[in-house]
Order: sequence, then structure tokens, then C-alpha cells
Amino acid sequence: MKKKSRGFTLIELLVVIGVIALLLAILMPALNKARELGQRAVCSNHLKELMLANELYASKHDGYYFPVCYNDAKGDACSWPGMKSFRDLLSMNSYKKAEDKSGALNVPDAFLCPTDKVSRNISNILQGVLLSYAYNFTDWAVPGTWTPPPPYSCGYRADAVSRPAEKLAFTDSVDWWVVWDGANYVNGWDKLGQASIADYRSPSMNPKVYGPVIYRHNEGAVIAFYDGHNEYRKKQDVFIQADFDDKKPCMWWVKWNPYW
Repeated sequence: MKKKSRGFTLIELLVVIGVIALLLAILMPALNKARELGQRAVCSNHLKELMLANELYASKHDGYYFPVCYNDAKGDACSWPGMKSFRDLLSMNSYKKAEDKSGALNVPDAFLCPTDKVSRNISNILQGVLLSYAYNFTDWAVPGTWTPPPPYSCGYRADAVSRPAEKLAFTDSVDWWVVWDGANYVNGWDKLGQASIADYRSPSMNPKVYGPVIYRHNEGAVIAFYDGHNEYRKKQDVFIQADFDDKKPCMWWVKWNPYW
């Protein structure tokens, strides 16, 4: 006589489901951490490419890095992502048009931070910028505006940057420029997170935030230094209020700017 097969009891099913839920609870943080580290590594590689392009540019321009902001042939102020020579160094214009959002300050998806939600939102093209990384403009910028005192048609000479391993060149942002004050996470990031440039500059923001650093990597940002290396730093180590208040020398300037 055949032995009748017995199915799982409700208690046995609940035990199995409980074990699976426990395993997921244990594994998910580790998986999320691994994913974040992978995304951060991609971001780090992009920043290394930017600094390599900067070095290549300097080798062709009498040792000068490319400018944050420069005057074009018409005398108009233009920003570094729109420089043809810069885009050519990274072969940005060779990407298929399906990936190119067609704008002087925009880059193909391949050059965006993996965790950047803003620059992948085509509606933000009205702000003129779909770009994950920004050049440090603290040395030149007047707070509240991106327009530098003229003329700034070239960057620093590579040999004029003292302690390049300590000086910030590029970091995570939603704009093409960042400044020291814009790294203040209490005024900016903690209020808005991954918002558009317009949101950071809106009248509802008091004070308005210009040149914001975006701490999209687990409340931190990846920073590229002038010597070519990059580091991940938590927001508390990118903007230190006491240093800002006392105007202490820090990674945010190469030369002292009287406007700050």
C-alpha cells in the first residue's frame, strides 16, 4: 500500500518564511553597502578621468590647467564643460546621439555618477546643466554669483599649485561649479538632497545655495585633488563650519580670495 505524502504544515511554512526574512535582513545591508561601494568606484574613475584630461590639457597649454570659467572669442563668459578641447580629450562628442543630451554643459550618461538622479531627469535641462561633477570655483567666485572678476581665460599653472594632494579640484555636484559655502550641508543638502539647481537657488531657500556639493554617496562625496588622486569624505569632513567661520586655510582654496 502506497504511503500517503504529507504536505507542509502552516507552522513549518511560517518557520521557513521567518528564516528567509531573517536571512534577507542580515544580507540586505551588506548588499546595499557593496552596491554603494561599486557606485562610488565608478564615480571615482570618472573623477580620475577629469583630472587626467586636465593634465593632458596642461601639457598642451604651457602648463595651465583648463579654466573653470573663460572668455570665448566673443568675450562671453563660458564654463569648462562647454570647452571643445576638454570634450575632445574625453571623447564626449563621439558618443551616440541617443546618449547625448545636446547641451554645452551636458555630458553623455556614461559620464554621469551612477547615483545621480537629477542629471538623468531631462526636465532639468532647462537649467542648462546635466552634469554630475563640478570644478572648485572658490578661489575666483564672488559669493552669490558665478561671474568671476575678468579675465579668467586659463586655470592654474600646474607648478603653481602648492600641496596639490591637499587641494580640491572636482567633486560631486548638480552644477558645473562648486564653492566652499555651497558645501554647507546644513543649508543645502540636508534640506533638499538630490534637487535641481533651481531648487537650491529658489527664493524659498534662505540663504540661497550656489555651487552646491551633493552628498549622494551615503552622506558623503568623492573628491578629486590636483595631484590626481581622489578620496571619499563624509559631509562633516567636506564642510567644517569652524574652519569656514575662522577663514582657516583648507582644501577649498589654492590662493586666498578676499571675497571670502
